[in-house]
Amino acid sequence: MQVERMLTVKYAALQGAYWFLAAVGLAFVTPLLEGKGYSGLEIGCLNAVKYLSVIVFQVWLAAFSDKHAKTIPLQRIMLLLGGLGIFAAGLLWWIGRNFWVAVVIFILYGMAVNCLSAIVDSLSVQYMNHGRCMNYTVSRAVGSASWAVACVLLGVFSDYFGVNQILLVQIAATVFFMVIVLLMDPVDFSCDTKTDGNAQNANRSNRENDTVHSSLYILRNFPKYVLFLLGCMFVFMGYNLNATYMIDIIHHAGGNHTAFGIGEFVLAASEVPFALVFVYVRRKISVDKMMVVCALFCTLRAAATTFAPGVALIILSQGFEILGLSIFYAASVYFVMENLPDSDVIKGVSFINVASVGVGQMIGSVLCGIIKSTFGLWNLLYISIAVSFVGVLIMIGMVKAPIHRKQNEICMNDSYTVLQEK
Repeated sequence: MQVERMLTVKYAALQGAYWFLAAVGLAFVTPLLEGKGYSGLEIGCLNAVKYLSVIVFQVWLAAFSDKHAKTIPLQRIMLLLGGLGIFAAGLLWWIGRNFWVAVVIFILYGMAVNCLSAIVDSLSVQYMNHGRCMNYTVSRAVGSASWAVACVLLGVFSDYFGVNQILLVQIAATVFFMVIVLLMDPVDFSCDTKTDGNAQNANRSNRENDTVHSSLYILRNFPKYVLFLLGCMFVFMGYNLNATYMIDIIHHAGGNHTAFGIGEFVLAASEVPFALVFVYVRRKISVDKMMVVCALFCTLRAAATTFAPGVALIILSQGFEILGLSIFYAASVYFVMENLPDSDVIKGVSFINVASVGVGQMIGSVLCGIIKSTFGLWNLLYISIAVSFVGVLIMIGMVKAPIHRKQNEICMNDSYTVLQEK
């Protein structure tokens, strides 16, 4: 099936707009809060509150979106979350150092900015599961490139105009994002032709795919997916422990906000090459094995960042992202498509966001503040390496795990083969 170029262009613009606005709320949150006078412990608590709101709201939103997929389009949900994000950014720009008001703002931030990521990804799965052929990985690469450019621009902007003013940039970027949402094609649920851009899935059970399962059912019956969630939790926890105080690492080595922005640029730009060759790599290596490589390179990035002796090498260390989270961002959607029924894809993508951005980074945020305040920055970085390596071990175990717990159920592997009852 031929790739629809216009749909891919629109979706790429959607990814690019989202990751530009997210750069403020994700990459620059620590410099932003430090600029307002918050302590390391307070920053850790605020990030933890944000990620806790992701866990609670994303689980509910995923179940709601799957249940009402045909009546409430994801585009409408994106518009609501975008409006909520504008309100939160405006309020954060207006206030000074007010911890309890900031708690409320970060709850809204988690519900809006962080939860939007899974909804944007889920829209691509809906398209591909209902007869539309698009290039997701190239579109996601545009998102990474957008993040890279945003980080450089925001770093320079912060040094010239003050870090608080980047919230106004986020508001403008969110408005642009909402305009693109209005231009996105509706999903035609009357078409049940499933495509991933390469092949149609002819062997899945219609009964299994049409039934919307509960969250508990998925967690009980899909062990490979559950281990993947657990591995993501540790990988992102290690990432959070290593990257939350990146601005402090840069400052310690003699850098400024511009150097921090360049480091984030290298990190994001390194994600682009793999996205462009993902289709070819997938023909040689299964998605689950790719995730082992992802976890390994995340560990290597953490180690290189920790032991880099100067600003230049700290920035270059972010290049390990080329086979780190670049794989996660390109392949996680396909992991869900291969390992869960079609009717549960929004829930599947959202649970990945819950495990990684929610649980993993929430625990990481709590530990960040405590460890840095008690044991210092460098001990925090050493611990981040160990936590990341635990993620590697879990991903190795995930590769060997069965897709479905029951042997008389459909096993949705790379070839979508059907297991016979013993």
